Amino acid sequence: MSSEISTDSRPTTGFQPWHLYVLLGLAGATVAVWRATDTQPAALLLLSAAAVAAGLVAAAVHYAILAFQGRATLDDEALDQRTRRALEQEKTMVLRSIKELEFDRAMGKVSDVDFAEIDARLRARAVALMAQLDATPVAPVQVAPATDAPAVGRCPQCGGANDDDARFCKSCGQRLRDE
Repeated sequence: MSSEISTDSRPTTGFQPWHLYVLLGLAGATVAVWRATDTQPAALLLLSAAAVAAGLVAAAVHYAILAFQGRATLDDEALDQRTRRALEQEKTMVLRSIKELEFDRAMGKVSDVDFAEIDARLRARAVALMAQLDATPVAPVQVAPATDAPAVGRCPQCGGANDDDARFCKSCGQRLRDE
């Protein structure tokens, strides 16, 4: 992976649970091959692959159990992005609901008592969502420069913006280059 596309700034945290399962799978494959006698090479490869696959399945079951318990996830950063997006959508919906409620009150569709109660709940939820969004760190997004768009050059006479491959200025018609 090149540093150009890598956005993970977190250091590796050392030994992970999935490392143990992969090591156990490799050890199981080694023992299975060692114990097998008078076996074809293709059968040994399949036996090894089965042992390693069993280790990977064990890792998947481990993470599934932890996820059901709510204690761990594989990719905290992706979860944070997903959670942040969901919070932003909910905030948008709550703010839109407040606007609609104010409009309904102005039109006489909602009584003042109902308006005060609903408005207080919606505003409290909006404040809680905004506080939660402020507490959630925003991951920096690196955008690659667009290479398909033509670069912009300036006319020396009028300063108008032109494409780099333009021969004449779009604004004043001045010749930009000879070809």
